[in-house]
Amino acid sequence: MKLHKYVAPLVVAGLLTSSAWAADPTVVTFPSTIGSTGTTAQETNFYKLNLDTFTVPNAQSLITAVSGNKVFIGERTSRTLYLATIAGNQITLQSQITVPPPLSTFHKSNSIIDLLATSTKLYVVAVDGASTYPACGAAKIYEYSIASLATKPRLLFTSDPCVRGELFWDARVAIHGNDLFIAGGNSLVDYATGIFPGPDSVDYISGEPFPKTNFFGSVSMIDLKTKKVTTIANGLRHLGGLYYDEARKVLWEDENGPRGGDELNIIIKGKNYGWPQTTLGRSYDVAAVNGGVIPNSTGKSQEPIYGWTPSISPSTVRKIAAKGEFAKYWAGDLIVGSLKGHELRRLRISKTNTVMYDEPIPVGDRIRSLDQLNDGRLLLATDSGTLILVSDSKVLPTGRYPAGN
Repeated sequence: MKLHKYVAPLVVAGLLTSSAWAADPTVVTFPSTIGSTGTTAQETNFYKLNLDTFTVPNAQSLITAVSGNKVFIGERTSRTLYLATIAGNQITLQSQITVPPPLSTFHKSNSIIDLLATSTKLYVVAVDGASTYPACGAAKIYEYSIASLATKPRLLFTSDPCVRGELFWDARVAIHGNDLFIAGGNSLVDYATGIFPGPDSVDYISGEPFPKTNFFGSVSMIDLKTKKVTTIANGLRHLGGLYYDEARKVLWEDENGPRGGDELNIIIKGKNYGWPQTTLGRSYDVAAVNGGVIPNSTGKSQEPIYGWTPSISPSTVRKIAAKGEFAKYWAGDLIVGSLKGHELRRLRISKTNTVMYDEPIPVGDRIRSLDQLNDGRLLLATDSGTLILVSDSKVLPTGRYPAGN
């Protein structure tokens, strides 16, 4: 595959040092240092947080991945990908990484939808939309060597079956040893009708048999050595996050339900998670059959570990490390980003993997992805083209609740 060599011009959208720009102010040169545009404070029950905001040039919606002292920043809609570093309170864009071009340049579905980095590899999940056959729209995983990011990446995975038109794209990836997991939302369901035929997700549109798929509504495991793909679970709806928890030895997944019914799941091989037949939410189309009410239960499907109704629109899920900035009080807790709620959710997990409590932490923007840096600080990527660096003010307050309560 011939790599795309065109670099779209960048518009100044944030505060950059004067050395960052060439003579033409619409073109960024490297390195480019982005300074904070402001700091806000936010109390939690254990920490008083500082939230520093950074605006990435010409960005609409961002996603990130961290590998050691390297940070990868993806602008989702333009498929622009940067290598960056963070030192203290400055983010420096070091270079731009070429992402293979889409099939149809201006297709609405084209985007970068997830990033994942290890110590040696970068995995980029990109969508290529296609309007007409024989071209096939698909989600693809590209594997880069971090030691040689300019080298053509390996195409590791292509979603199946072949689709055309504009789809409700979403996917998340996670890794455990030699196994890479990918989970894709169920774009093959007719969301508008309110009719969800068949027992526990075995059917899809108009009662036709649900097609064999390695992606849509499913979780698949990819052997990184052989590229063999094994589908391990299905019945998913609209993916928010996927994370393999090494200590607990579980694969966490969260997803968006319809009008409520957002879920936190532990993915178990061979299980069906219910969509589109069962959900704790309800159809968007209230004029549909039964008023758009889907059975408000999990039926025969695997029950979620935890649910959010009303919806918070969960995104990335990660776990706070045992060392670093927030380890003293939050170590082992799950942190979930929220799009609709403009917040983080901190979940304390029990020894039996149940949620003991769920603390909302307002941050003021739609959190598309989040990562924890080496020093323990949190890096949030938003749908407004900003990055938010979250650190502890080193002052432990009494908490947001009045004394005596």
